[in-house]
Amino acid sequence: MATQTRIPDSDRRAKPVRRGLSLAGLAAVAFASLTALSWFIHSSDTVTIDQTITRVEVDVSSGHVEIVGSAAGETSLEFEAKSGWSRDGRVEHEVDGSTLRVYGGCDSGVFLGLWCKSDVKLTVPADATVIADATHGAMTVTGLSADADLGAHGGDLRVENHSGELTAHSAGGSVTVAGLEAEVAKVTSSGGDVSVDAAHPPSSLDAESSAGDVSVTLPGQMSYDVETDSSIGDVTVDVPERDGSMYEVRAFSSAGRVAVTTR
Repeated sequence: MATQTRIPDSDRRAKPVRRGLSLAGLAAVAFASLTALSWFIHSSDTVTIDQTITRVEVDVSSGHVEIVGSAAGETSLEFEAKSGWSRDGRVEHEVDGSTLRVYGGCDSGVFLGLWCKSDVKLTVPADATVIADATHGAMTVTGLSADADLGAHGGDLRVENHSGELTAHSAGGSVTVAGLEAEVAKVTSSGGDVSVDAAHPPSSLDAESSAGDVSVTLPGQMSYDVETDSSIGDVTVDVPERDGSMYEVRAFSSAGRVAVTTR
């Protein structure tokens, strides 16, 4: 009778495991290669705008947006666009009369646009009206003296040394305003803390957060009409108060502490 050799069960099971690891390794190598390739697909440029600009509109869907006010009235655009798998990172601009429009970002969705970003730095006349929106990134704005409506829906928003009427909102991060000299300001967040440091007593200041703490720091030489409330946190008011004051401050939080103090 012929002799049969029996293959142990453990040997039978080992082969498919090795095949599985091999496929996983190939997939990892392919993934890393595509990732590296995607970062080679990028563009950058610096553009000087010669026209007189009085209004700026910015709509960038991903990446960091920085806007700097120029006392000399200069206007320039610096950008760096890095594409994801679908090569869709871009930044474009156009001038319509005295209005500068800057737009771009990544439009192919979360998966195809993975690792895609479009960083923008704008230098604009300090006295230009600015409307800016960063859909999936952070924003920094410095040195503007005209009205500004700013939104960072997916990241933090920071504003420094602003003296025009201000509306600043973040849906997914904190909002910090330092050196505020505006008479009227509304500073809000749906996803983080709100901090306002006023260098000049505001005639109307609203600071509100749905998901974090609210902190307002005011010059100490004036009396303020203050209204505060917090749904679940402590409330601290340590400023001179007078009902009917020409300087009105409202600070509210739905999910954190509220503090209104002087420096």
